[in-house]
Amino acid sequence: MKKETLTNYTTDLFTLIKHTHKAVKTQQTSTKIKNAKASDLLHNIDLVLSEQIEQLKEMDDLLNDGTKNTIKKSLATFTGAIAGAIDTQRSDATSKMLRDDYTALGMIATGYTMLHTAALGINNQELADFTQRSLTQIAALVTQTSKVIPHIVADELDISDVAEQAESNTQECWNPENYSQEA
Repeated sequence: MKKETLTNYTTDLFTLIKHTHKAVKTQQTSTKIKNAKASDLLHNIDLVLSEQIEQLKEMDDLLNDGTKNTIKKSLATFTGAIAGAIDTQRSDATSKMLRDDYTALGMIATGYTMLHTAALGINNQELADFTQRSLTQIAALVTQTSKVIPHIVADELDISDVAEQAESNTQECWNPENYSQEA
């Protein structure tokens, strides 16, 4: 495998994390965020992404030269419509903000999966360990987000009495025992 491929994976992931982090920082100051669960979730996302950005910066040998310029170029092509959707979150309801965060976290998880696989392929144990730890953190945030969203939607629709049931029902869908045998 070429070092260029590994560098591109790392730079793309760094770009996506930076952009998502910027959106989350904006969301944290939004007057639309009134729910404590949403506020706590955004705080957790902020902490994790901030830490991962700093760790990725230390891997400057894996980032393309001129990463700051690359970020601007890659952002338009790599994140496409998702980046645009995240940027509009200032006027969106909290549920839509979290929906877009959930999507971005899924993309970050995929990026870490790709980078982890590449790291194993070149026997870079340090990078493989970092990507596995980071993916574990992102997976926890995806799960937390999926648990918070029903509560936010229920609050926004003034149907808070169904929030717990909605969370339970939707979490049950992710249980592997419930997957279709044909899927």
